[in-house]
Amino acid sequence: MSCLLVAGLGNPGVKYQNTRHNVGFMVLDFLSKTLNFTFHFDKKFNAEVGTLHTDSHKVFFLKPLTFMNLSGESIAPFARYFDIAHTLIIHDDIDIAFGDIRFKYGGSSGGHNGLKSIDKAMGDKYLRLRFGIGRDTQGNVIDYVLSDFNTQEIAQITQTLPFIQFAIAYFYTMQGSIEDILAHLQNRFTLRNKSQKPNKDSINITKQNIRDKR
Repeated sequence: MSCLLVAGLGNPGVKYQNTRHNVGFMVLDFLSKTLNFTFHFDKKFNAEVGTLHTDSHKVFFLKPLTFMNLSGESIAPFARYFDIAHTLIIHDDIDIAFGDIRFKYGGSSGGHNGLKSIDKAMGDKYLRLRFGIGRDTQGNVIDYVLSDFNTQEIAQITQTLPFIQFAIAYFYTMQGSIEDILAHLQNRFTLRNKSQKPNKDSINITKQNIRDKR
């Protein structure tokens, strides 16, 4: 049974929990509730870790507690220790319109400090779920990503979270090469604009594919 890693990026602490930079943490917190697994603190990797078993994989869910700029110092040692076959990183992206979802494998960090840290620690060969947060053209980038989502944005994120759950389930239940998995994720789960609503009818992944062996 191979091991997979789903890591959400963010900053620890109540101060940051609703900020744009913490969308990766938000996704994992949602998965913890809907898939009924529990996070525990792992001192060795300075992270909160949850686990789930499928028929073919052991899946780790990880929230680094290193703060964003040092995310790689938690994720890379974890991936090496557990001999992770494939890693999916969930992160915010200011170069994508708010609410858009894109998938990517490898390539540039796009200036994202969390990805820069991961690339430095383990290279760039991992999958990415890029959640668009848009860009504030009038203000400072750091201030913007560390600001809270507004009420309307939280409502849209809440609506999109179940769709993201299906995409992540596809990642950890499907067999095949990483290229095939990426192609299917891009074809089935890309959201390109605010008016496009997630279409669950096009998804053939359900919770019944998942067997939790907690």
